[in-house]
Order: sequence, then structure tokens, then C-alpha cells
Amino acid sequence: MSFETDMPDESGRATGDPSPNSPSTLPGVHIPDETLAECEESIGYKFSDRNILKHSLTHSSIAPTRGQSNERLEFLGDAIMGAAVCEYLFESYPDYSEGELTRIKSAVVSRLTCAKMSNALNFDRYLLLGKGLAIHDRIPSSVLAAVFESIIAAIYLDGGWSAAKDFVLRTLSEEVARVGKS
Repeated sequence: MSFETDMPDESGRATGDPSPNSPSTLPGVHIPDETLAECEESIGYKFSDRNILKHSLTHSSIAPTRGQSNERLEFLGDAIMGAAVCEYLFESYPDYSEGELTRIKSAVVSRLTCAKMSNALNFDRYLLLGKGLAIHDRIPSSVLAAVFESIIAAIYLDGGWSAAKDFVLRTLSEEVARVGKS
């Protein structure tokens, strides 16, 4: 999906930007409210601050600066996802050894699984990409995996541990069960 960019005014602030001092606003990048609402529905979570969601959907190829891309959120989301899956495995498989739990966790939190979840949730429809990536028919799996992780972080920052953990377990529970059986 292609989105418009707002041009900054004389102060350097993009027109329509709600708060120039907020770290989660992205000058020059505009996502229609309807699109954000569709994304929230796909996620199954309504954001109190949609700027956090917008930030999580912004790839570095379109972000005005690297700090305004979803890369830092990806880092945090990966850790949150890992912790949520580890806690679930620890509680759900009391007879499994540390090695078995580690193998399950590694398979579940892989780039392949994250990309698969992004596809299942249609995140490719909401992801903001620069022209170089947007012209391709397929979004690279590494980019899809990254947006899944960044959305986990966005949910965490907006709603806390419980909301993020609920999202992770809701989206990954079938994968955990499948890998746990094998």
C-alpha cells in the first residue's frame, strides 16, 4: 500500500503532525486513520496512541531518520516475544528439558515464523515502505518478520506486558503446539 508524505512547513514540522516533541510522531509520513483502524482490527488490539502503531509500521526505507523507523521497536519486540514464549513453554511443558524448550523456542520465534504471522495478519497491507521496496511484488520475509516484532513492541509500549503477551500467545499458540508435538 502506498501512503502520502506530508511536506514540512518552515519550522520543519510536517503539516498535520499532532505533536512536534513526541518521539512517536513521524514527520513527513501519513497513514490514513481508516488504515490504522484496519490494522488494529487485524492485530486484535486498539491503541491508545496510534502514533506508536504508525511508528511500528514505518520501515527505514521511508522513515525521515533511522530513529523514526521501526528498527528499535523490532529489537524490543524480539525480546518481548522471546520472554512471552519462554514463560509459556516453561509453564506448559514441565517435563521438557532446557534443551527441548530451547529448540521449541528457537523454531517458534524464528524469522520464518514471524514473517508467516505477518502474512497471516496482512501486515504487508499496512507496512510503510520506500519506493525501492514498494515497487516489488513481494516484500522480503526479513521485512515482514521485523514488522511483526515491532508491532509486539508497540503493543507493549501502549498497553503493557499483559497486552503484548496476549498478542504473542494468541498469534503463536498454534505454532508452539505444532512444534511442541514434533
